[in-house]
Amino acid sequence: MKRKLCLVCMAIIFIACHKNNDEVPQPDPNKPTPDKPIPDNPKPDKPTPNNPTNAYLYGITIDDSWEETGVTVQQIVSAIKAMPVKPTVRIVMSKGTAIANYKPLFSAVHQVAYVMATPADSEDMKKYTNVDSYVKRFQDSYKELSAYTDFWEVGNEINGEGWMGDNPQFIADKAYGAYKFIRSKNAKTVLVSYYFKPGDQKVTMEDWLKRYIPEDMKKQLDYVLVSYYEDDNGNYQPNWQEVFNNLESIFPKVKLGIGECGNNDYKKYSVQSKVERAKHYYAMPKYVKNYVGGYFWWYWVQDCVPHQNSEVFKAINSSIKQTLK
Repeated sequence: MKRKLCLVCMAIIFIACHKNNDEVPQPDPNKPTPDKPIPDNPKPDKPTPNNPTNAYLYGITIDDSWEETGVTVQQIVSAIKAMPVKPTVRIVMSKGTAIANYKPLFSAVHQVAYVMATPADSEDMKKYTNVDSYVKRFQDSYKELSAYTDFWEVGNEINGEGWMGDNPQFIADKAYGAYKFIRSKNAKTVLVSYYFKPGDQKVTMEDWLKRYIPEDMKKQLDYVLVSYYEDDNGNYQPNWQEVFNNLESIFPKVKLGIGECGNNDYKKYSVQSKVERAKHYYAMPKYVKNYVGGYFWWYWVQDCVPHQNSEVFKAINSSIKQTLK
């Protein structure tokens, strides 16, 4: 996530992925129940990855600052279980946190959701000073977390100018290296691009992707998702039909969707404005044949957990239900 304010965050994003009820993990004696809640530091579940295929995605996001809210892992799991679809959890990891420290959360969430790992947020891209160090981040993450992960985000807001670094080819090379490693493991690959109002960057999102993403990657990525924040773009509203028409022409065989949305500061905006924005995204139509949703509300824990009295949680879920009709 691009941070124009001085935010130091790590994201754990939840992608809500709807499929049939028979995809819900089968009960087991170690699974938490109302009488036996999951601990905040749960034991790892059996290392059996879920198996998402062509499911529609519904995304929600958690960043590291959720730990400052007093919310527990059990409350997060309970909120996920209360959603009308099976979620996929996108966990955006912080470079300064030991990878092994993520295991309890990955394990807990994986019991009730799909999981997407983002080993490197766009904010951390500059910290990887060569391709090998970036790929090693994914190798180490895969070694520790692959048992609990269904999707791997190989590049976050990959075309961002400035905060990502000044050499777009170098940035693309890092993402390509991670992509090749994850693909060698027969795992699902995701690339997140960054959309912005016209003229805000030197090269349009579409032109950047055409120019710097290798042809084999364009053909073989599993997902290309778009990050967009109105707060960073003067409330500019993109023509999403045009955006996805263009992306479909670049990635004709790749699933497309929205990769991040919400606010750049959860404390700054009213509940009503968040409700309206959540409804706007989660009720979006299927713009093109390969469109699969996404959305991935960034401050999902802060805005939605505890879920029982959260208006944003209700807005997200009601919008999802509308798309299921």
